[in-house]
Amino acid sequence: MNPPPYNEKSGRNLPWHTTFIGQRMQHNFWIYAIIDKVMAENPQIKSIVEIGTGSGALSSVFGLWGVKRNIPVLTIDKVMRHTPAILSRLGVEYMQADVFSDQVVQRVEALVGNSPTWIYCDGGSKRREVELFAPLVPADSIISAHDYQVEFFPDAVASGLIPEVISPYRPEWWMDMNVQLAMYKKT
Repeated sequence: MNPPPYNEKSGRNLPWHTTFIGQRMQHNFWIYAIIDKVMAENPQIKSIVEIGTGSGALSSVFGLWGVKRNIPVLTIDKVMRHTPAILSRLGVEYMQADVFSDQVVQRVEALVGNSPTWIYCDGGSKRREVELFAPLVPADSIISAHDYQVEFFPDAVASGLIPEVISPYRPEWWMDMNVQLAMYKKT
């Protein structure tokens, strides 16, 4: 786990919160504020696809946005480590599968259609996830990769994607409060 974010004004580390509605969090809680900002600025988002369900805390946040906007939310992971009842009650669709399988690609394409979506890459191979899904989503979609500068390095993303297909979105938020979330907008 990464060290807690550091507050330069106070000179102290900020505390980590480790659970969200009883589910273990794999992100610091500030990422929820970034998600709120992104969703508020992007009313065109008509679905959310999360790659890497993990313990399901972030999936629950996306599920709440799905309820608020009446949009579908899909989360995909190879191994179930979350509480299925919570996601189910929020209407989140869960797929236990290899994210690079034809089955997953077809499901994502069917869910997204021609409407802008948010693809949130946080599986085992964020670079491959971005490279696979960015070309498949329509303009005005958001594509993000967690663990920026830890497991995801934008310079390593195929040169064919940047800037021709996606361009950085709100880079000032990428490391805000140590959220480590690289975000792009489909052009």
